[in-house]
Amino acid sequence: MQLKMMSRLMAAALLSVLSGCQGEEPTSTEGDVAAQEAGAKTQCVTRFDGITSCALGNAQLTSTDKGLNVTGLRTARTDGVSSSFGRAARWSQTTSVALGSSGQLQLEARSGDQVVSTLRVTPGRDVDSAFVTPTFTGSPGGSGFRMNIYREGVLQGTSTHSPNAMIVFTNWRDFFRWLVAVADFYELDIIWNKTGEATAESNVGACGWQMTTPGNTFSVTLADGTVVTGDSFEFVEEIGDGHYPYNGFTGMDVKATGKGLSILSESFVPAAK
Repeated sequence: MQLKMMSRLMAAALLSVLSGCQGEEPTSTEGDVAAQEAGAKTQCVTRFDGITSCALGNAQLTSTDKGLNVTGLRTARTDGVSSSFGRAARWSQTTSVALGSSGQLQLEARSGDQVVSTLRVTPGRDVDSAFVTPTFTGSPGGSGFRMNIYREGVLQGTSTHSPNAMIVFTNWRDFFRWLVAVADFYELDIIWNKTGEATAESNVGACGWQMTTPGNTFSVTLADGTVVTGDSFEFVEEIGDGHYPYNGFTGMDVKATGKGLSILSESFVPAAK
């Protein structure tokens, strides 16, 4: 696994997700894919290389020249698309989103049939605001996380938060229109301060989520009360005592409430054997 800089932009473009996980790593994914296909009552397709995409709940999938359309999204608890692949250390997806003013989006990283980390995005109480909540399972009772805010690839601020903390983003126009998601597992994080000083931290088995809405900025308040403006954010699990050193996952579920999703690209990087 390569060393990764927290100051890097997401390679895929928008969202980067990673989470610490509990449980044994799967040795084969054939059974996972077969179980997913059997559980999806609509259909499964292979639109992107090495990835089996299956409809969840009321969703329907349609392959197009541009990618994969997902419709029938009535509830973010059950409806969406499930991607299954070989054991991976990194996953990315570029998605055009049409969810409307009351839409919701939830991403779930899986190891087999076990959800190991989630990222939930819902509209906020005010116009152009959103509630974003990451969860990590690598530590008993859930892991805390570090939030990093970037603008054009430059770190604007960082703060740490307790497990399952909800972050409020404001002045974020059209945040449910265009997304890119990336999932990673970290071996060593290098965190760059605003002063340019780099501090290395051991983070073996940590997960993280990243998200960007190209062309849009947002405002967010750090833990110390400082308000910063960015165009991408990153949540990285904080490793603590008793953390399970997980370093791969086998699937990603994208669930939503709204008009539909258009998945334009999707890929994964196999985990080291």
